[in-house]
Amino acid sequence: MSPAESPRAAVHFRSLGCPKNQLDTEVMLGALSLSEFAIAERIEDADVAIVNTCAFIESAREESIQAILEVADLRESGRLRALLVTGCMPQRYGDELAKELPEVDAFIGTSQYVNVPEILGEVLAGRSRGVYVEARRTHLYDHRSPRLLIGPGHSAYVKTSEGCDRICSFCAIPGIRGKFQSRTLDSLVLECQSLAAAGVKEVNLVAQDQTSWGKDLPGRPKLARLLRRLDETEGLEWIRLLYVYPTAVSDELVEVLATGRRVLPYVDVPLQHASDRLLRAMKRGVTAERQRLLVAKLRAEIPDLTLRTTVIVGFPGETETDFEALCDFVRETRFDRLGCFRYSDEAGTAASLLPNKVSRAVARDRHKRLLGIQHAILADKLASLVGRELEVLVDATGPHVAQARLASQAPEIDGGVLLRGRCRPGELRRARITDVRGGVDLEAEVIA
Repeated sequence: MSPAESPRAAVHFRSLGCPKNQLDTEVMLGALSLSEFAIAERIEDADVAIVNTCAFIESAREESIQAILEVADLRESGRLRALLVTGCMPQRYGDELAKELPEVDAFIGTSQYVNVPEILGEVLAGRSRGVYVEARRTHLYDHRSPRLLIGPGHSAYVKTSEGCDRICSFCAIPGIRGKFQSRTLDSLVLECQSLAAAGVKEVNLVAQDQTSWGKDLPGRPKLARLLRRLDETEGLEWIRLLYVYPTAVSDELVEVLATGRRVLPYVDVPLQHASDRLLRAMKRGVTAERQRLLVAKLRAEIPDLTLRTTVIVGFPGETETDFEALCDFVRETRFDRLGCFRYSDEAGTAASLLPNKVSRAVARDRHKRLLGIQHAILADKLASLVGRELEVLVDATGPHVAQARLASQAPEIDGGVLLRGRCRPGELRRARITDVRGGVDLEAEVIA
């Protein structure tokens, strides 16, 4: 593509969904920044918009469609020269979307991220409009991939692997993201070293199946080995591990989480339910008792553990007895953080074929009741922090208060700390917790 065909066209991204999607957006931004394109932070300054979508569950698809339609209005009115849609929705529904949304110039699947500049160049030159999808394939970036960080420059996500080989009956991810593939240990170490050299203090490791890392590499290295290597990275302060599969938590992994210098004692383990009957139907390969034993082991062996989980309500066949078993488990376990999803049928999954669907109204009611239990637990846990002196990472400063987080608070999902006192973004500061705000956030003051 020559400058004459597209004289520094400015591209604006709207990224939806999980941190893994955000990281994909950063890789596309990096590729565009090395091309003839400029990056526009505001859509008002853009010639082109790219919507990076999520299709994990029904609510995510609805959000993605709404975002596409909002930007499509700008395309139709002539305020944008082109609109591209990338990510999980094109990967899963590309041909169907192309028929329903003619105002979109190209649909780009998860294997084509590095080709976005070339595809956009063809679109702007009037030579292309179509669907760019390879079935069950996803691009896995590495340390050599160009990347522009979104958000604070002191915090970054790092993807350790892509895809998933597990057979959970409710999950469409294997069909969207393809077979499991690990990045090499050296590539991950080099990326984290590069991020640290650029001023990154916090790395959050993400993947669809974190605990399977290394199974497809020569010698089959384990996740604990990777964490030990990353724990040596000078300049990094916090390394957070997200999405740990419950049946694959080894003694070695627990030891690293308990003793690491930079690896945080933060475990995000999606347990999904506490009814044995439903765990079997979900094909989770675990029982409620084994989950209780895992929680007990983690709490006994990892000092200052932060334990996060996600659960599903409204799964086909879930009875009130099943739901009460889940509520009892949440009350008993007292998770530090809990996310709750309402089940939705996903095309191509085993659960979508199951009978005895739970009505939306019942699922909504159970979702509300369970979150009510968790909100009370969280309120108690946050109140217990008032008066304590803890380390916080400053994310952003403002005229009156700064935005910060504890080590127990992952970016964007666990609340934050409203911090008073002199500080700068990227600093780790000691702070005294003074109050709880809104049942989710904390207030604190810097200790001079």
